Amino acid sequence: MVTDQKQSSDISSEQEAIRYTEKLAQAFGLNEQNAEMYSTLSGENRALKKQLEDYHSQHNTLERRVKRLERDVGSLKIKLQDLDEYVDRETVVDLIHEIVPTLINEKSRVLPIRPSLLRNLIRKKILKRQAQRKDSEEKLHIVKNKNN
Repeated sequence: MVTDQKQSSDISSEQEAIRYTEKLAQAFGLNEQNAEMYSTLSGENRALKKQLEDYHSQHNTLERRVKRLERDVGSLKIKLQDLDEYVDRETVVDLIHEIVPTLINEKSRVLPIRPSLLRNLIRKKILKRQAQRKDSEEKLHIVKNKNN
């Protein structure tokens, strides 16, 4: 009977060892799955962080470009206002009407029209127009002074 109890005790402790081993195996399996999942998620997290940093960098670059372009536009607006003060649009249209026939005549000579020639021609026409306008303004001023 003592032998039966001892054998029974051995069997129950053996069964307990098996249950304990099974629990360890289950726990180890879950831990292994958790480790794999953690590794996968960590990799994805790093990739997303890198992507976010790249987007942030691109955003900052674009913001700097936009600010630079806004400054450039402001500068060009000021230059355009300055040009509007010196050049009358009607005068420009008249100059174009005068220059186009001249260009056609130049082209009929089979000589290429150089940009410098075109600029000089336009400059001469503008100076001539400004001189004419100044003369007419002076004459108008003289007439007004005589009438007063």
